Amino acid sequence: MSLDVLLLAGVVVLIGLVAYLVLRSRRQRVDPEGLSSRRAREDVDTVAAWPPEVTRLLTSGERSANEVLTKALPECLVFAQVPLARFIKVPRRHSYAEWLTRVGHLCADFVICDRASLVLGAVLLQTMRDSERAGRRRARMTRVLKAAGVKVFTWREEALPDAVTARDQIIQRTGVPSTTPVAADAGPSRGQRPSTESTGIPLPEVVSVSTDDGPRLEPPPSTWFDDLDSGRMPLDPGQRQQGGQGR
Repeated sequence: MSLDVLLLAGVVVLIGLVAYLVLRSRRQRVDPEGLSSRRAREDVDTVAAWPPEVTRLLTSGERSANEVLTKALPECLVFAQVPLARFIKVPRRHSYAEWLTRVGHLCADFVICDRASLVLGAVLLQTMRDSERAGRRRARMTRVLKAAGVKVFTWREEALPDAVTARDQIIQRTGVPSTTPVAADAGPSRGQRPSTESTGIPLPEVVSVSTDDGPRLEPPPSTWFDDLDSGRMPLDPGQRQQGGQGR
């Protein structure tokens, strides 16, 4: 191949590269943030594109665990599959959206609350089918919950405790009010919760936490980060350290 042919081929490639860069630059100036593609995604009908179909909220193992908890703690509220973003608040100096992506969207299998819906503890279920990735997610969620002062109980789905054992375990660590035995002849009247005497579990008095603390204990809005946007936070640890030293 002659030198002239090689030079001609090089010129053609160079012209093509310049044309590509020019077109890309113009496209970015016209649509710098990809607004057209974003609008195209938003124009897709939610129901037509993703036909909804109802399913069960809990697996069979989760239903068994829920039954244990409701029998063990009849004076408490028990909620299933609650996202951390619903009952954990974080400062807004860094990106809330990034925190939500890291851990806020993860769900605690069960959240134990008093009658004023103040969180006392969380139950996380392990199964033999859990992957290594699932274990890392659970460890990350456990770290966040403990940092927030939430007592964490990890149960194996294949070996759930009975109601009495579960009650003893949870009361010792969460500070649920001490038990008050129910009188043997005190049958439940209409509209009242039935006694748990038949299961051997004493029924303590219901103690509600005062709500005089105002908005401090109110949960984050259900719109999540729509109302809680904040500045970006670099994901690289080195960048975070440099950023902190520069402040």
